[in-house]
Amino acid sequence: MFQSGTYVVYGCKGVHKITGITTLNLEGIPKDKNYYILEPLKKAQAAIYAPVEEMRIRMRPVMSREEAEHFLQSMGLILPLSIRNPRAREEACRECIRSCEPDELLRVIKTLQHRKTERARQGKKLTLCDLHYMEQAESTLYEELSLSLSLDRSLIEDKIRRFVSEEEEVRECRQ
Repeated sequence: MFQSGTYVVYGCKGVHKITGITTLNLEGIPKDKNYYILEPLKKAQAAIYAPVEEMRIRMRPVMSREEAEHFLQSMGLILPLSIRNPRAREEACRECIRSCEPDELLRVIKTLQHRKTERARQGKKLTLCDLHYMEQAESTLYEELSLSLSLDRSLIEDKIRRFVSEEEEVRECRQ
């Protein structure tokens, strides 16, 4: 059980702060069921209610500063998905994002950045579905790292984009 004041990653919804635990006084909802009150980091004063028990959406604590630093140092060990089939890639991206694990979010970012480069060579853009998954993965990961490292989100974005681009250049040189 999480305590009030804890920052969590709530599924693909991003970083939230737990501001309390309550019951809901709504028809059809058991009066003895507890809910976290979650405040989205991006929208202060908004609230989401998530059941304390039986979580259908994955929720985990935000990385510590040390975990975030280790994550950034080990980004090269995280490989992109190697799925060529569009439907299978879409499902794999969806599952990675649902996991809300930093490694899996970066895997999606790397995969779709590589795809973006390939499509640009063909004079095409990313599909709307790919763009959607890229935005979800980036938003959640960058928001979490920004909070964990007390850095502006734009600095995190730049660092990861530069890393992925450099990694892609090395990969292309090897081919």
